[in-house]
Amino acid sequence: MQSGRLPAEQIEPVSAQQAHEEEIFLGLRQLNGINLDQIEPSYVSSLSEKLSTLQTAGLLEREGSIVRLAPKKLSISNEVFVELLS
Repeated sequence: MQSGRLPAEQIEPVSAQQAHEEEIFLGLRQLNGINLDQIEPSYVSSLSEKLSTLQTAGLLEREGSIVRLAPKKLSISNEVFVELLS
C-alpha cells in the first residue's frame, strides 16, 4: 500500500440465500444466538427440520424464537453450520 492512500473499496453483491446463511453463521457464533422471528419466515421454514434434528441431537438449544449452539458444543460449531447449510 502506498503511503497516504487507502485501499480501494470492494463491494461484493450477495444473494438473499447468501445473506441468510451469513446471518445464521454470525448469529450462532454469538452466545445470544439467533432470533428466528427476525429472519425471513420462508428461510426459517426451510431450516425447521434441520434445526429440530440438531436440537434433538443436543447441538442446538431453543428458548422460544431464540436458537443458539448448546454451550457444551461450541467447540464443534463448524460441524453444526455445515449441517444447517447443506
